[in-house]
Amino acid sequence: MVLLKKISSWCFNNIHEILNKRLGAICILTHNQIKIRKKSSVLMNEVNEPIFELTEDTQFQALENAVTPLCRIPYDKQLNFKQQWTNRISREIRSRVHNLKTPIRLPKVYPISPAPQINKYRNKDEFNFRPGIDGNPKTLGFFVSDPKGNIYCIPTMKLINMKESHKNIAQVFEKFVRLSELPVSHDHLDGGFWRGIVVRSNVKGDIMAIVIANPRGYTNEIMLNEQFKFNDYLKCNDIDIHSLYFHPSLHTRSSKDSTFILVDGDKFIYENLCGLKFRISPDSFFQINTSAAKILYDQLFKLTSLSKTSTLLDLCSGTGAVSLIGSEHFQSCVGIESVAQAVNDAKENAKINNIHNCDFIEGKVEIVLNQVLNELSMSNELCAVLNPGRAGVHPRVINAIRKNRLINSLVYVSCKADSPITMKNIVDLLRNDNKTAPFILESIKPVDMFPHTKHCELMLMFKR
Repeated sequence: MVLLKKISSWCFNNIHEILNKRLGAICILTHNQIKIRKKSSVLMNEVNEPIFELTEDTQFQALENAVTPLCRIPYDKQLNFKQQWTNRISREIRSRVHNLKTPIRLPKVYPISPAPQINKYRNKDEFNFRPGIDGNPKTLGFFVSDPKGNIYCIPTMKLINMKESHKNIAQVFEKFVRLSELPVSHDHLDGGFWRGIVVRSNVKGDIMAIVIANPRGYTNEIMLNEQFKFNDYLKCNDIDIHSLYFHPSLHTRSSKDSTFILVDGDKFIYENLCGLKFRISPDSFFQINTSAAKILYDQLFKLTSLSKTSTLLDLCSGTGAVSLIGSEHFQSCVGIESVAQAVNDAKENAKINNIHNCDFIEGKVEIVLNQVLNELSMSNELCAVLNPGRAGVHPRVINAIRKNRLINSLVYVSCKADSPITMKNIVDLLRNDNKTAPFILESIKPVDMFPHTKHCELMLMFKR
């Protein structure tokens, strides 16, 4: 029996070593457990291997595999995987529409555009507190779970898609909070104060840091005192912050009434993109990979039907990048965005760049779109660009687009095209309901905005 156990142990250890050396086995953290998966021509397919425990020795590997699961694969193979994934998305769309008895042909799938910068490309990172593997409740980083479902916080110092400046500020903030007498907040109702920090930066290196705290039960005097303490701590450690904000938040996510208090420095940082200058506020959206964003917008306007007599309808417009970059190709541009500060940034960006044919409207797209379309009813033609978050858009948006006969072309930009709502959005655009003319999916263009991850930005070109 002892001999059999030794043989079994030897077999497992050697098979595990072979997988690591020859197949490049990687460990992917799922919601409940970490499983061994292999990276080869059948990249990311599960291999039936035992689960390993999350420990101080394995924690950084676990975080790497959860956040950047492709990072140990040569970049050309990462691109090949994402190209194959795009092809699968195309076939999935065709299958779903075919099941609805709506005729469809396979769209043209363009080759993927690689990212110019594949390491240290993220211009925004959010770090939160939770107990670490060592039990310290004031551990700052990203969350992973072990096979038992326990959630731990792991520092991000070894992630290769993150800037060193972001990691450094996170480490300094963690040290400061560990010296603080105030507790951290793991849940917005637990009575803790410190919640986390968001770090943003531009290509030039200017940094904006937003400290997030739970104000429930804490006086204004305490909050002001802690703001200035942290600012002094940064200066004592020779950390140069271009914009330092304090963000008291009662909720898990920022709401429309969120308050951002400027503690020190300038109100904004600025980024140059496609020859234009963009203002970035604490809560405004900007593409996470600046160098790849240029590729994205260049390719977008190659797919779009450009006409000086048409109006560009920019849905989920953020800080106005699509409208402002596309303004030279259209008679006018109208953006709709739900985040008030992003709308203010977009309007200011138009002024900064001396662009006069763009207008930006605050409101949820599903609520204000019909009114905007009514006001644009005298337009010659509308060209729509829809760039929602990962969750896709409300069905009312798709219905409004389908009903408006001025919209004959649409580019749907998605960073998670296989999510249930996004896939439903796509199918609903193509569905033949005998009431409104459906769209045809002409082409799909992938752009790698997120190297080392499984995610990829897709631009889906629809024609009426």
